[in-house]
Amino acid sequence: MSKLKVYYGWARIGNVRKKRSLSVMFENEIQGCRSDRGQRCLRTIQDTVFERYQTEAEEKEGRKQNRIFTEYSLLLDERPINGSLERCLLINGEADRNHVSKAMRDKITEALRQAFMKENRGYKEPNGQLSLNFE
Repeated sequence: MSKLKVYYGWARIGNVRKKRSLSVMFENEIQGCRSDRGQRCLRTIQDTVFERYQTEAEEKEGRKQNRIFTEYSLLLDERPINGSLERCLLINGEADRNHVSKAMRDKITEALRQAFMKENRGYKEPNGQLSLNFE
């Protein structure tokens, strides 16, 4: 089992970030990430909703990086998501498919959905083209 973590959350909007996005932060090394400075940096970047430990393959990739965190984000109001929370969560779940079990992906998705709806009470899914999912 890996000792490095993955943090899922919603990016904080401020002077640097102007658009809503789903933020996934991967630790690359324990010392800097778990220090007070590293955790303070994480709190300024995103509102963390869910944490999990990285798989061995994810950890191997992280060790090659020269930063303490690696971020992947999905912009909510850009293509291909176009403001759809469900599409955003689906794309994130598909990205985790090779590393995370179905039950864990469902927990992550539900935690992200609840946090988003808590912050955006008036949110309604945009009317768009119907898409079918075949699993």
